[in-house]
This record gives sequence, structure tokens and C-alpha cells, in this order.
Amino acid sequence: HEEQERIVKLDAIKKGLEIECKNLTIRLEEVEANALIGGKRIISKLESRIRDIELELDEEKRRHAESIKILRKKERQVKEILISAEEDHKNATLLQESCEKLNAKVNLYKRQFTEQETLSGANVNRVRRFQRELEAAEERAEAAESNLSLIRAKHRSFVTAI
Repeated sequence: HEEQERIVKLDAIKKGLEIECKNLTIRLEEVEANALIGGKRIISKLESRIRDIELELDEEKRRHAESIKILRKKERQVKEILISAEEDHKNATLLQESCEKLNAKVNLYKRQFTEQETLSGANVNRVRRFQRELEAAEERAEAAESNLSLIRAKHRSFVTAI
């Protein structure tokens, strides 16, 4: 009898455990189904996020390529400007040298002009002095001629008087 009670108890425990096992299996299946559904949702969200990030990456690559293209263009422009600036600097240096040479020539011409002006002034003074001397000599010559005419006239009148 004890044995039977024990068997009944064990059967009751067994049935309870089987029911509990069945409930746990059902619960596990529900949890797995929910996990599967939630996992699919998460996977779907992550796949959507990956697509968005890939689109952003493609857009960023495009912008990067465009930026590189603009950078190359700007680098070329900078090189052209630098070359132009170097040429302008060389031209400015050449012009400065040319200007200095021309200034030296101008100064030389000024000095020569001043020397010529001084010589011309001296020559004008000499001409004026010669002019004065000539006029004085002409006056003396006229006076001498006048005196000579008087002496000749006196000499003629003296010769005719003798």
C-alpha cells in the first residue's frame, strides 16, 4: 500500500512535471517566436540603418571626390598665380633696373647740360667781352682814322702852304 501511494505520488509528480515541462515548452516556443519576431524587427531596422549609412557613405564619397576635384583646381590656380607673381616680380625687377639706368642717364645728361650751360655762359661772356673790345677797337680805329684824316688834312694844307 505504501508502495502504491508512492507510485501514485510519483505519478502525480510525474504528471505535474510533464505539465510543467509542456508549459515550459509552450512558453519557450512563445519566447522563441517573440525573440524571432523581435530579432527580425531588429535585423530589419539594422539593415535599414545599414542602407541609410551606405547611402550617406556614397554621398560622402561623392562630396569627397568633388572636394578633391575642387582642391586640384584651386592648387592649379595657386600655381598659376605663383608663376604669374614670379613673372611680375621679375618684370618689376627688370623695370626697376631699367629705371635706375635711365635715371643714371638723365643725371649724366643733366650734368653734361650743366657743364655745357656753364661753357655756353663762359663763351657768351667771352663773346660779349670780345664785342666790347671790338667796339672799343672800332671806336679807337674811328678816332685814329679821324685823327689821321685831320693829320692828312693838316699835312696837305702844310704841303700846299710850302
